[in-house]
Amino acid sequence: MGWFKLLIAAGALYLAQSYYLLTPSHVETFLMEHQTLAMNDPVAACDNYSDEVEVTINHKTTDGTWEVEGGKNELCGYLKQSQAAFIVMQASTSVHFENVDVISSFPWQKSRASYDEINNVSMGAIGAISSKTHDTLKIKRTLTGLEIVSVTSVGGITNSMR
Repeated sequence: MGWFKLLIAAGALYLAQSYYLLTPSHVETFLMEHQTLAMNDPVAACDNYSDEVEVTINHKTTDGTWEVEGGKNELCGYLKQSQAAFIVMQASTSVHFENVDVISSFPWQKSRASYDEINNVSMGAIGAISSKTHDTLKIKRTLTGLEIVSVTSVGGITNSMR
């Protein structure tokens, strides 16, 4: 009978941890930490994505549209390319989220997060660019934390000053 109580306690603890990991405040913290990691160390940021992640990115630029569709390899390549461009341009960035909405429900194994991401990039004498994207992510709980399984991002440049 003792093993049954232990099993019930372990199940309750697992559900409580799942609930905590998928609360809106924890998911928002995870997303901000992930964004910082993606800007500073895209290789490490790729660890936050599932091996089967599905990606659709459609960003409008002054030179056309930048599209990324595929999986983890395409997404990680995009992150590395973005970081390389920031380094070459000696850019400084500021990022914040607006309209964050996180939805999860019992048994708290996955959630859906949507938000507007506002980026301001300053490139010294070259000028500054502001962009706004609407992102939707599907996130799942793993034994070690959270993992992103789907990314959809649309938007683009809202202001360019030279």
